[in-house]
Amino acid sequence: MNRLTPRLVGLVVLGSLLFLSPMNRCAEGFLKSGNNGKKPRIIFILVDMSGSTNQARQTVYREAFGKIYPSLDQGDRILVGTITGRSFINFKPAVDVEIPKKSLWMNRIQFERKLTETKDTIREEVEKLLSQKKGTARTEILNSLNIADTIFHDDRRRKVLVILSDMIQDSRDYNFARINVTEDYIDRVIHDRYEHKLIPNLKDVKVYVAGASGKDPAKFRSVERFWSRYFGKSGADFSPHRYGHSLISFEKES
Repeated sequence: MNRLTPRLVGLVVLGSLLFLSPMNRCAEGFLKSGNNGKKPRIIFILVDMSGSTNQARQTVYREAFGKIYPSLDQGDRILVGTITGRSFINFKPAVDVEIPKKSLWMNRIQFERKLTETKDTIREEVEKLLSQKKGTARTEILNSLNIADTIFHDDRRRKVLVILSDMIQDSRDYNFARINVTEDYIDRVIHDRYEHKLIPNLKDVKVYVAGASGKDPAKFRSVERFWSRYFGKSGADFSPHRYGHSLISFEKES
């Protein structure tokens, strides 16, 4: 009996390997599917809640979220915050959710159910935010970007910043609607923010802007130039192709 024990053990081990290998291959395929081999992202979305964007929240911003939702994949973290007159002081995310990851302890049906539930929760919270009808008096975009600096600081995921705003800074210090945004003015603002150590560190942060506006084409272009230079000073990955009235595409570039 003792002489048969090693042989029996060997047969059991061999049988186990043969039995489990297809399961292992299926599990490996399940775990590898999704993300398309890309590193998970941390996506921070800033939503302008000022009175001037009441209409945009019902149209442009909803359309933008409609492009963002399908891109959410396992391991992504999505945060949604607001741009108001007191963004930096009173910041609290309306959404802060991590998309569930696939694992050996969760079959495909369980994973897809949890994924659907997570995305539904995000949609519900965003809908509550966009449905608010009373806008705020100020638009403090500059200080809101310092919140993004804090959120991205220690995260090792790919960093994506989406700003849903008309991009018309309206604060006590800077009012783009009333001031002619010239190159000299841009220089002064950047110098002032730099001297007070208020330029955010957005290195390696990919920036998208939707909802950008202006009273006329000249104002639109001058405000765009301001943000192009400001994001450049912050080290962000900014491109005019990702700045506009609508979010034409989201995360489709190679």
